[in-house]
Amino acid sequence: MIQRTGVGTEMLDLDAIRRHNIPVYVNAGVNAQSVAEHTLTLILACLKRLPQINRQMHEGIWKKQLTGVSTHELKDKTVALVGMGNIGRLVAQMLQAFGAKVVYTDVFRQSKDVEKKMGLTYFDSFEAMLPQADILSFHCPLTRENTEILNQRTLAMMKYGVVIVNTARGKLINPDDLYDSIKSGHIRAAALDTHYEEPIKEGYKLTELDNVILTPHIGGLSYEAFEAMMVGAMENIEAFEQGRLSEIEGKRIL
Repeated sequence: MIQRTGVGTEMLDLDAIRRHNIPVYVNAGVNAQSVAEHTLTLILACLKRLPQINRQMHEGIWKKQLTGVSTHELKDKTVALVGMGNIGRLVAQMLQAFGAKVVYTDVFRQSKDVEKKMGLTYFDSFEAMLPQADILSFHCPLTRENTEILNQRTLAMMKYGVVIVNTARGKLINPDDLYDSIKSGHIRAAALDTHYEEPIKEGYKLTELDNVILTPHIGGLSYEAFEAMMVGAMENIEAFEQGRLSEIEGKRIL
């Protein structure tokens, strides 16, 4: 058997695995809390311009009034979530506490009861949702269909001053098109935990911009999440070895 400590499978040769009839197991949801918290941190850091303001303070620059009025609140902002799985639902719940409006799109729509309880508004397409967003946040797997779904054409559909956050998969976004949109002022800021190429390479243009926050794909790697991933993986392997397959059937994806 093959056991992933996380969820993503894009690094696996699934065709070869199918040919050899090898079962694949994941630990779905094990790091959802960590990723959701990281997402919210990045959203707030963009709105509050924390990296730029922190750098100014370290340089001895004190511009209280001018700096303060350049920041923004999350309350009443429309946050558009791409994907409403384990992570997306947690992010939506956290956003409720801030008084944000949450819209979402997903191949699987939540029930009417869930939408009402969580204050969610559903859009049946990514493109239909884009003009509504003050903040766009990705929480979906990478597929052939959504590779570079955020590109020059779709970025142009968004309102001026939007914030882009990606803690899902780097190839959902065309980085050159994002760079151009930020450079032009159309996109206010971006925060990316996942990147088109990992590790990032020399010449990654987004590193040039001070309104872009970059983290090294650590959203799901808090101490607590990493411990849970390792423990969960070992438990799955032990159950497989002992033939207790019914206990881990829900974690098998292939």
